[in-house]
Amino acid sequence: MSQTILIAEQSEIIRKGLVQITGNFNLFDNIHEISCSSRLKTSLTRLEPDVLVINPALIDPEMQQWLAGYRDRKNGSGAVDTDDGNEYGDNRENTGKYEIKPGYFRIAAIIHTLIDDELKDLFDEVIQVGDTGLKIRGKINSMLSRPASPGSPVHDDTLSSREKDVVRLLARGLSNKEISEELFISPHTVITHRKNITRKLNIKSVAGLIVYAIINGIVNVDELHDNGNV
Repeated sequence: MSQTILIAEQSEIIRKGLVQITGNFNLFDNIHEISCSSRLKTSLTRLEPDVLVINPALIDPEMQQWLAGYRDRKNGSGAVDTDDGNEYGDNRENTGKYEIKPGYFRIAAIIHTLIDDELKDLFDEVIQVGDTGLKIRGKINSMLSRPASPGSPVHDDTLSSREKDVVRLLARGLSNKEISEELFISPHTVITHRKNITRKLNIKSVAGLIVYAIINGIVNVDELHDNGNV
């Protein structure tokens, strides 16, 4: 089966090095590269790679949310809004939308520096700058050996430490604004956390989150009594 990899990295030295290394693996029939985030959505929806290797510096909160949704939809079907127009100049109608086919998709991070837990949750594997070619091959092989079943979204119900903080504060009755002030993050980031929590746990109500938080020891009943939630 034909395999495709897309490498997204600003540094030409690192990007070209990864292209060379992955080319030596004989795992991929097609190797593509981009150097900026502005082409990421269109490249993904046009090329539909099996593996994306990306520098997290290219992922802002909006892109993080889009990538998570794209990965889930790759296990189903539907239209994805690229927001990039028709930059390839083909004969498609310039609607900004492409149909994606159900299939396999994994994301690996190229790590230069430490990243937040919330962003690390997006990746299936982490490639360190100091990793040898053999180690990189092992990590990519590991991803390729864990295919998702077509039509079934990939769900990881493990919450990051920051997501657990958000669940705890939601259970205590705090608003998005209050949570952002408590955790020193933006309200937009709180909303992104809540969407990730809903996706991972499939719990859509605050009452359901309270039950989850109590059962999993994220919050104790005394805290809820103090805040009038029980």
